[in-house]
Amino acid sequence: MRFYFVMTGIALLIFCHLSCSPDEEQTQLENPVADDLITGFSAAPLLGDVVLENMYEDEARKLTDKTPVQIVTVLEGTSRVVLQARFRGVRDFGFGFPLYECELMDESAEAMGGIAQGMSGSPVGPPGRIMGALAYGSVFSKAPTRFWVTSIDAMEAAIDHQTFGEILAQEAAPAAPTAGIHATYTPVKTPVMITGIQAHRIQELSSYLANSRYNFVELFADIGGVPAAPPVGVSSRLAPGDMIGVAIATGDIANAIGFGTVTQVYDNTFVAFGHPMFGDGKSALPVYRAVVNGIVPSLSISYKSAAAYGNPIGTVTKDLTPAIVGELGSLPPMIPVKTSYHPANSPTMIEKDHRVAYGQEWYIPLVAAITMDALRMELSNATVDGTVTLQFQETETVYTEPFRSASPIPFLDVLLNVDRIVRAFSDTLTNSAGKATLKAVSISIADKPQISKAEVAEVIAPEEIIPGESVTVSVVLVPHWSTAGDERTIQREVTLEVPEDFPAGEANINVSGSAFDFGGGLGLPPDGIPIPDFGFDFGGFGDEEEKPVPQNLDELIKQMEEDQIDPGLITVTLTPSDLGGGFPGLPPGLLPPGGALPEGFLPPEDGEMPEDGEEDGDDDGEMPEDGEEDGDGEVPGDFPVPEGFPPLDELPLPEDIGPPPTVEAELTIDGFVVTGSRDATVTIKGEDLDEGMMPAEPGQPMQPVEPVEGE
Repeated sequence: MRFYFVMTGIALLIFCHLSCSPDEEQTQLENPVADDLITGFSAAPLLGDVVLENMYEDEARKLTDKTPVQIVTVLEGTSRVVLQARFRGVRDFGFGFPLYECELMDESAEAMGGIAQGMSGSPVGPPGRIMGALAYGSVFSKAPTRFWVTSIDAMEAAIDHQTFGEILAQEAAPAAPTAGIHATYTPVKTPVMITGIQAHRIQELSSYLANSRYNFVELFADIGGVPAAPPVGVSSRLAPGDMIGVAIATGDIANAIGFGTVTQVYDNTFVAFGHPMFGDGKSALPVYRAVVNGIVPSLSISYKSAAAYGNPIGTVTKDLTPAIVGELGSLPPMIPVKTSYHPANSPTMIEKDHRVAYGQEWYIPLVAAITMDALRMELSNATVDGTVTLQFQETETVYTEPFRSASPIPFLDVLLNVDRIVRAFSDTLTNSAGKATLKAVSISIADKPQISKAEVAEVIAPEEIIPGESVTVSVVLVPHWSTAGDERTIQREVTLEVPEDFPAGEANINVSGSAFDFGGGLGLPPDGIPIPDFGFDFGGFGDEEEKPVPQNLDELIKQMEEDQIDPGLITVTLTPSDLGGGFPGLPPGLLPPGGALPEGFLPPEDGEMPEDGEEDGDDDGEMPEDGEEDGDGEVPGDFPVPEGFPPLDELPLPEDIGPPPTVEAELTIDGFVVTGSRDATVTIKGEDLDEGMMPAEPGQPMQPVEPVEGE
């Protein structure tokens, strides 16, 4: 009998050993969640492969209200768990596909923060089934939390949907409209963790990133780095409920990775998120496995603290309204971005390397700004010298553009300048010349401790100028006190070559810096803001030739090189005054020297002639039709011509009326950002005084004015 009990005991031990393997052996399936977390949920973690059968719309519509459903997701580590919920109905929101309304019923999940950002894409359905992906949640909700599920039908349809980018590669075609989101609910957004960026910069970026492209992501300043090594024994395969990281950029400092959940896997194809990431259509974002470090509660909506690990396992190829679509195995090429930062008064150049996904070129300026901000280690004012170098796949021609700014926020100035340069090529609408695929980007930034800003303070010029001679104009600038030397001012000279046919009379010399102050930053205006024109508008007349529209990438590069403006550039322009030497567009010889008008030849009281369509100033308040007299008995627009003065239509006007000639010269103050504008009035003298013309007798032809001795 003793032998029987001994053998029975041995058999029981062997049975227990075979049926209950230790945790170390189970890691070949997945990393389990912590034991204390498992006991808090109503269902055990799902270990190994998870296979869930699709439940399509026709079957989902037959579910009754309050039918129990489950959410499969990761809350800790890499293991999936099941959260309890219930179905509340089908909602046709007008997306072109239905959303299923559900209600979270898991008290332990509610205690951890409820529906969290990063759960988007989590499979939802009755046990063993997938009816769709958790995608939207209530705004500032309380338990029981409502959420909405994107149907698996719509997500599958996204796999074969042809994106705008794919069509664009074949032929020109318009993009399809996207769906809107009602304000009573919000996407369970994809948390995008940005490393290296200081927390306050997220708010400063709000205006830069303020458009619908970012409606489905939430930016977080994260303390982390490049994807870490994978946990031991973790499978490289994906299954419904797995956590993934989708990388915008990876590298030494400015990593940016969005996190969400896989909904369903079809061989090497998967769908995830249940809503778009950016809505880009065609996409090429690398995909990583991800680990969850718990739920971070929030009053608005909680989020998963997650990190990517290992090497990329696939590529997001489509980014559409119902889902993102990815392919396992194939990895996308990325744009290498090298950022070099030269600290103030340091001989050492610091270099950092990053890789940015194609289609996400908007992040290249952020790489430059974040890298400089992190290495600079202070938030003070600065003058920054930068150079952006772009290489392309379509041409061997390399584009290089320098920039300089004196700013209280160097971070934003670097961001905006690099963005302006990169977007000129990468933006499909901005660049109509030719496809420009970035092959490599190099950004060099040098930080100066001084504020290299100078303002135009004075113009020194001769009072009288004789046409046909060279004129020296002195420009006086006042630099910022940090760059001022023994002399408090900077003075430079420039020579104007005045042509012999320049009109006599009053003229204006304008001196203008090329940089302007736009909201705190001193530099060239950002793209889209025109540079102010300090010249004169002559109703469409101009002596500058129109530039041809570039028709290929090389022509665009050449034109952009020609259009580059040094912030230290100063432009000196000599222009006839409005009445100097005659009316604008009229040759000299029609008025006496100095532009004086004959007695009785007076403009209207307000000094301006009414423009087309304006009232004529009589008592009736109306504009007479063409040819009709107004209330004072004169045809509107007529000058009050004095007696004896010939009609204007009989004056010997030239056939080709153009603007008066201008003389321009330039000089550059190296290393400075020059702002401000100053004017000086000068008199243009002729060799004799036969420039003026007056009628000798009333009603007689125009006669030259005899020179007056001493003038």
